[in-house]
Amino acid sequence: MKYTRNQHMLSQWVLRNFRSDDSVDKSSDKQRVWCHTVFPEEEKNEIRVIPLPISSVAIAKNCFMLVDSETDQKFDIENELSEYERKTSIVFNELIQKHKFHKLLDVTRKGNCLETLLNFMVIQMVLGFYNPQNKMEGKDEVLSPFLDEMVENFDAIKEQILNPPKHVKAYYAQPLFKKMVRVVNSKSEVSERCKSLFIILMLAEAALMPTLFGYLSAVRSQMFKNIHITGIHHTGYDFDSTDIRPVFTISPNTFVVNPKNDLNFLPLAHNLCISFSLKGFNGYNNHLEIYSANPSKLKCRSSKRLRTYKVSHDAIDNMIGWVAMGNVGHTNTIYSPHELKDVEAYLQLQQENEDFFYTPRHPQPIEV
Repeated sequence: MKYTRNQHMLSQWVLRNFRSDDSVDKSSDKQRVWCHTVFPEEEKNEIRVIPLPISSVAIAKNCFMLVDSETDQKFDIENELSEYERKTSIVFNELIQKHKFHKLLDVTRKGNCLETLLNFMVIQMVLGFYNPQNKMEGKDEVLSPFLDEMVENFDAIKEQILNPPKHVKAYYAQPLFKKMVRVVNSKSEVSERCKSLFIILMLAEAALMPTLFGYLSAVRSQMFKNIHITGIHHTGYDFDSTDIRPVFTISPNTFVVNPKNDLNFLPLAHNLCISFSLKGFNGYNNHLEIYSANPSKLKCRSSKRLRTYKVSHDAIDNMIGWVAMGNVGHTNTIYSPHELKDVEAYLQLQQENEDFFYTPRHPQPIEV
């Protein structure tokens, strides 16, 4: 695969799950999102809203560019990232398009659905730090402990990669490991090699291949060891809907963590979001609670393990509000299907039909 100068730090398939309403009927390469960026000011925050083609979102130039030691040609890790994204999108689409939420309860099998989601969150968090649209303060400092240590110990790391134990050596015919060797042997600066190597090693772990360092599992365990899904929130609208409606948004970080109140979120699409706790439960779920403003739109069936509830649009709006605030707080940037006038139209519709949008007052169990 040829060198790719413009590399996406946020997968296009993720952004297409939040495509603008006015581009829903267009081909995937013509779809776009509304990018809301908040610039804090002393008196009043400035909000800039611009429509961006998805193909132009979250692009970093020459981010993982390296020089081959033998040919002096430029190369990158775009092909490896693309393959990882392809496999990950399949798992996400089963949740978004088919509502196969029961897969989130099977955590005994290696490479299970939950593990795929958590791997995505970790890898996307790292890639998000390289996204020029990520306005998070101090983002460069987050990765420093990992990358500085890799640079300091690079000679030892390179030696282990070039002379692996037998159980790892068996995988070196795989393209991912061939690229790993090419990265450590590159003529580029050690810091640049470590930046690409950190990603490659995590991709290998996500592909269930043995690695020598375990960066992905270490970060995943540190961040999400005590995860418990507190709810799956469905707006009550189909994925292809362009009705005036509530919509979830996403940021360059893709997920939201609120340490103070333990109210955390992973938006999957404009109509679907997972909330989770990191410290309020003693173990993982034995069942899931699914909340929807219109449960008839769900494609899953109620059971002891999948408990469905009808909630008001107002309840969904509260979740959407928490996600939006978290997105802004983390990165100052939101990608949304809606521009500001669409939000205003939805609020106006609420005022005109309060009984519909504020009923039921409390979640009601319902069989679907």
